[in-house]
Amino acid sequence: MKNLNISVKLFSLIGILLIIFSTMTFLQLKSTIDSLYQERHEMLRMQVETAISVLKEFNEREKAGEFPRAEAIKRAYSIVNKMRYEPDGYFFGYDYDVNVTLFPNPALIGQSSKGKTDKNGYAYRDDAVKVGRAGGGFIQFIGPKPGGDPNDYNYPKLAYSKAFEPWEVVVGTGLYIDDLQQKVRDKIIDAVISSILLMLLAVIAAYLIIRSISKPLKSIHNALEAVADDNIHISIPHTDMSNEVGMMAKATKSLQEKVRERHAMTERQQEQQRELDGERQQNLARQAVEAREQAHAVSTIGVSLARLAEGDLTVRCADLGSKYEALRYNFNDALARLEEAMARVKLKGNDIAVSKEEIRRASGDLANRTERQAANLEETSAALDELTVAIRQTADGAREAAGRVLSVSKEAQQSDGIVTHAIDAMSGIEKSSEEITKIIGVIDEIA
Repeated sequence: MKNLNISVKLFSLIGILLIIFSTMTFLQLKSTIDSLYQERHEMLRMQVETAISVLKEFNEREKAGEFPRAEAIKRAYSIVNKMRYEPDGYFFGYDYDVNVTLFPNPALIGQSSKGKTDKNGYAYRDDAVKVGRAGGGFIQFIGPKPGGDPNDYNYPKLAYSKAFEPWEVVVGTGLYIDDLQQKVRDKIIDAVISSILLMLLAVIAAYLIIRSISKPLKSIHNALEAVADDNIHISIPHTDMSNEVGMMAKATKSLQEKVRERHAMTERQQEQQRELDGERQQNLARQAVEAREQAHAVSTIGVSLARLAEGDLTVRCADLGSKYEALRYNFNDALARLEEAMARVKLKGNDIAVSKEEIRRASGDLANRTERQAANLEETSAALDELTVAIRQTADGAREAAGRVLSVSKEAQQSDGIVTHAIDAMSGIEKSSEEITKIIGVIDEIA
């Protein structure tokens, strides 16, 4: 049901309403027909009750002794035979053996009608007595109609009969119902025609209304499909309507505007993407150039470092391009400084060699002096011994010994100066060695 389109649903609703309308029309028509028949039934029953009331009256008068039974029956039947009602109603009566006791035609009085049937074979008189004795009831049969076609025995007639127990007689009356049936047929025909016309008008009106709904919806559906396919140029119909269709059209229009905005945003994004792609290509090209320049710079510096590693301090870095000019300058400057430092190291080495020779000579000289000083000390010691022995003997010997001690002291001071000079020379050698170590470290770092 939920997958049906609106037109089918609306036509289904109209069909259901038509079925309901037809059912209500049928029920109303049936109620009208039932009312017509009920009215006819009630009229016949009231007429029979009226005739029985006459019989009751004479039965009461009979009981009161005013008449004997036969006289009372005769008088009552005479009155009932004369009773008529519209349009052509009269009364009939049968005893319990279906013998005619009451009829407008006196010739039929006393005749037995038991087992006699109408043209359809229906023994309606027997049933009239039966239902009458059961408390009253209706029967329907066919027969000829006064004033009608004398050869037609198919006129329907409705009768009501009821028993009057004191006299054991069943009194009844009947009316032809062909007029009632014709009226019912007329009502049925009128109802059917009016229903068909109303249904036809309803269907036409429903078709127009449904089309006025489904056609705009179809147009909006097509517009929605077009918008869904990113068609931003289609004109959205029915946006001027103020009903639900117009609301849907306006919503579709809003959706189209959003799609248009999305397209514009997409175009902007594509333009930005193109710009980014262009910049990316430029960056890639620039990076490629830089990569080539870097490769050239690395290769050139690598060659220079290889020659430097071989001990060539005169090597210089070739042209690296304008971008790496500062690097080339710094590299070459570092090599120049390194060469200069190594020259100074060489000179310093020469100085160290000279200092070493001087130290060696000074050490040899010191050793000689030390030996001489030792000899002098030995002599001094001997002299002191002699002095100690002879101090008391001569003052001159003491003064001479004192002068010699003074001379030895001066020579000892000179020896101390030579040792100090050797120590200073060794410190200079140590400092020069540290400078050489630093220079070698710089060379290793540069390598």
